[in-house]
Amino acid sequence: MKLYVGGAFQGQEELARRENPGAEIWPDFHESVRAAMARGEEPGAFARGICASHAGAVIVANEVGAGIVPIDPGERAYREGVGRALCAIAQNSESVTRAVCGIGVRLK
Repeated sequence: MKLYVGGAFQGQEELARRENPGAEIWPDFHESVRAAMARGEEPGAFARGICASHAGAVIVANEVGAGIVPIDPGERAYREGVGRALCAIAQNSESVTRAVCGIGVRLK
């Protein structure tokens, strides 16, 4: 498993596809976490399940925890949930890359 993260529109999906041709790409993982939370799933458990069932996948997500903390409790919970899910994915990934202006910075 590999993880690519970055701010919105920073090119993480394009970078992931370029570096991993033919791999199973899971784009917009942050939105998958939102959907899982809406179903009542715990984000960390959801992510660990993805790690178990898609061990060779390339996960792509936006960083959603930076910036101003939302007033809405649901949006705060979503940000925390994405953070917890990405921590679980990162722990199970062979590499973690952060995209900045389309340039990959290897974190792990």
